[in-house]
Amino acid sequence: MVNVKTVFGAKGDGKTDDTAALKAAISATIHNLTGGARILYFPTGTYMVKSSLEWKDTDGNWASQLTFQGENQTTTIIKLIDGKAPTGSPMPVVQTSSLSAYTDGGGINGFDNYLFDLTIDTGTNNPAATALDFVGNNYCGLRNVTLRSSAADHTGAVGLNLTKAYPGPCMMRNVSIDGFSYGIKTGHTEYATTFDGLHLTNQKQVGIQNNDNVLSIENLTSSSAFPVIQNLGAASPNSTGLVTLITATLTGQSGASSISAIQNHETLYARDVTATGYRSAIQDASGNPVGSSTAPNEYDSGPVSTQFGGGAKSLNLATSEAPEFEETDRSKWANVVTFGADKTGVADSSAAVQAAIDSGATTIFFPTGFYLISRTIKVRDNVRMIEGFDSRITPDTTSAASFTSNNFFVFNNTVDVAVDHVRFGAQGGTFGDLTFLQDDSVHAVSIRDTAFDRDKADTGAAYTNGVVSTGPLYLEDVAGGPWDIAYPQHVYARQFNPENTATKVVNNGGTLWILGLKIEHAAASDNVAGVIDTEAGGKTEVLGGLVYPVTKAVPVHQPAFIVNNSTASFIYAVSVGNPIIADPNTPDGDFKAQVQETQSGVTKSLTSAAVPTRRGTNGLMMPLYTSKP
Repeated sequence: MVNVKTVFGAKGDGKTDDTAALKAAISATIHNLTGGARILYFPTGTYMVKSSLEWKDTDGNWASQLTFQGENQTTTIIKLIDGKAPTGSPMPVVQTSSLSAYTDGGGINGFDNYLFDLTIDTGTNNPAATALDFVGNNYCGLRNVTLRSSAADHTGAVGLNLTKAYPGPCMMRNVSIDGFSYGIKTGHTEYATTFDGLHLTNQKQVGIQNNDNVLSIENLTSSSAFPVIQNLGAASPNSTGLVTLITATLTGQSGASSISAIQNHETLYARDVTATGYRSAIQDASGNPVGSSTAPNEYDSGPVSTQFGGGAKSLNLATSEAPEFEETDRSKWANVVTFGADKTGVADSSAAVQAAIDSGATTIFFPTGFYLISRTIKVRDNVRMIEGFDSRITPDTTSAASFTSNNFFVFNNTVDVAVDHVRFGAQGGTFGDLTFLQDDSVHAVSIRDTAFDRDKADTGAAYTNGVVSTGPLYLEDVAGGPWDIAYPQHVYARQFNPENTATKVVNNGGTLWILGLKIEHAAASDNVAGVIDTEAGGKTEVLGGLVYPVTKAVPVHQPAFIVNNSTASFIYAVSVGNPIIADPNTPDGDFKAQVQETQSGVTKSLTSAAVPTRRGTNGLMMPLYTSKP
């Protein structure tokens, strides 16, 4: 990490104007491809700024691939000096960007943009201030972040602004937003954002105003006198925006008793929502209250699709959070460079990485860089964390490489283990049928803020499990694929972006729970699933997300989802940028069928023509699909 105090002279004393120092730190560090994307470290302190911290390089161009890493969510504070945004257009304190961006910083190449463990404060007398104007794509987001207005009346424009093109897919975990007219404000039909642990207080107009986007939210709490969610637009079925809400406690303050906590005008799925102090938990598109203090255990704005009489309920699989681990004893951290690894990616680092793993340390870390690996790495014994610090770990493709059973990393861990902030492979790299991660563990494996990069035509997998693997798999903010659940296993995925040109996920007898799915591309072959294939009694539940086929010619006999003698439920939106052709035998920009389901030898297909359209696009809206009862 690059320390903003010791390297760039920021004071963080709550008095000194640190704007110039922090802007210099950003421009010198962002999109540093010679050493991999970089991380700016903010030690405990209050960093005062007078203008926006824009994510731009030394030439003044918008850029991406940067992480703000604070020391602690409550003690690392970036604060706007009082009175710097009293009127006018919303002024962001921090403004992330896409590479090759639009003039305002929006775009579709905002990869690897993160903020961790810090607070952004808009100060006082700054009613036009926005705490964070965020754009990011594929693997990006916030974790343990507070966005607040410290004004006594909580004034401010927006806490988290997601209105630039194109937000997501991103993962937001443990985010607290205090104050502002709008806690969160979204725009655009692409792509999608997932929240787990979202805490809203003291908004002055609305907690979340969703305009056309796809939001998947778990564990929401709110305390306000105003609506918690406004999902805006025309009435269903011609909806654009999709909100999926799982588990929420909504508390209405004085004055809220005449309004509903959630005001839905588009597509909404809500489960386990409790609202007190409001007229009702939900208001439908016609303005009618739904339920009272407690919404129905499951509410879906509909219409519901089923082919085998599955009813109007989701699969309602049990959820689980990934095990947490942080080693506070520095003597148990092993630096792979200390063991001889080459972070320039020239020399082979295989022996050094394996030696670090076998050293007895609980945390193995890769200083930011590139690492070339020529033989299979076995994760075993005491290892609890593999911390990448945004490094790229790439398989050697020369004749000198030797990978056991075509596996890159094999997990034989005897304790729960996590892989954090790593980029496996290389963009466009060709690795054939190599499997990046082979799971042979009876303990949990967690993967977060990680991407798997390879040529889309490769036949290998990002992950597969073995017959001996009985431990759960946790995925959080993970991009790339495909994924092969070859044997029964519990998989819990939050913000899952398995892009490739094969079937994105094969679930062969596993239990797969997904909150926030985003895919691009159809599969290259016909008669396979373009998105998820559930087989052999498997269970798959998709709670919100975006299907984005991209190609102009999706094979006509390729459904988005296949359910074969298994059970599933799906909630998602479809965005299509290419023409749709009515002829069922002519390939076009979408899957001709959304779900192909087979039960006891009978096969039925739900055609895309039978699914509600998504207003203003060539896409569709799947409020809820349920398989057999």
